[in-house]
Amino acid sequence: MDSRKSYRDILKKTAVVKVPKRRISTFGFTKIRYFFVSQVPSFSDRSRLREGVVTAESPKIITPDFFKNRFEGFGEESEDFGRWLSDNYGPSFRGLQYRFKNELTSGKMEILPARTLCDNVKKNLSAEGWEQSALIRGPDAGWQVSLMKFIADECMRSFAGNLRELDEHGYFDLPVDPEVKRRKEIEGLFSKARGNPDAVAVLGDRLKESGLFREYEDRFFKLVQK
Repeated sequence: MDSRKSYRDILKKTAVVKVPKRRISTFGFTKIRYFFVSQVPSFSDRSRLREGVVTAESPKIITPDFFKNRFEGFGEESEDFGRWLSDNYGPSFRGLQYRFKNELTSGKMEILPARTLCDNVKKNLSAEGWEQSALIRGPDAGWQVSLMKFIADECMRSFAGNLRELDEHGYFDLPVDPEVKRRKEIEGLFSKARGNPDAVAVLGDRLKESGLFREYEDRFFKLVQK
């Protein structure tokens, strides 16, 4: 069976009932506790509840090919599904790279239909104030694919904010070559000195300090003679 068609079928049957209140943090780790409800195949009155924690590392500025090999602990299909996500979502994340780790903490069967169990879990989460938790309903087979898609969507929700905060903190600023910076300063002083005699002395001193006087001396003396 075509794995990509299989992914589409799984995702069609997946519903995110509750999303975390806070998005993926720009700085530091983000832990999202999830509850995954699925119908047990061949039993309409039985469902499975899985609980776990997904840890997202702070986004890094690396490559747009970030989804490949970014999932750990999500099962055998994680590598192939990661490639599928990269092909379909990679362009949306150019500039930032995310990495995730899944830890399944428990799994149990309940004698309840999946929708009923899902409603019960949602009420409990609301009553207990679990704001930074997620509730997902999906197929029992391929549940990890559903979980990875949920994480991918969390990235898309967080991306703009992460990008803005990194930019505000100067993480996208390119280092300036000291030599380029020095020559740019000299050119600026030449421009000021053309219309300001007081700036000529400042220019002369800066040329000597920088060791560039001999290189610029013809231009400097022409400026002085005007």
